[in-house]
Amino acid sequence: MTTQLAAVGVAYAVTRGKGWIRVEAHVPRPLAPEQWQELLAALAMADSFGLVDSSADGRSVWAGVNDKTPAAVPAARGHGHQP
Repeated sequence: MTTQLAAVGVAYAVTRGKGWIRVEAHVPRPLAPEQWQELLAALAMADSFGLVDSSADGRSVWAGVNDKTPAAVPAARGHGHQP
C-alpha cells in the first residue's frame, strides 16, 4: 500500500500498535482523477479506510490494517468470499 501511495505522490506516515498498522497521508490539491483511482486502489488493500476533508488542513486519508490478517488471502481482507 505504501509503495502505491508514494507512486501517487502522497506523503504518508505509518504508526504501529498492538495488532494493527495505521497509515495516514495528506492528499495534495489538485489531484487528477487517475491519481484518485490509484489512491483508492491503494486504500482498498486495508481492512478499513477513510477520508477527512477539512478546510483548515486540506484532505487526508487514513487506512487501518490488522497485522494478524494474512495479506495473501484476499477474502480475509473483505475483498472476496471465504470458502
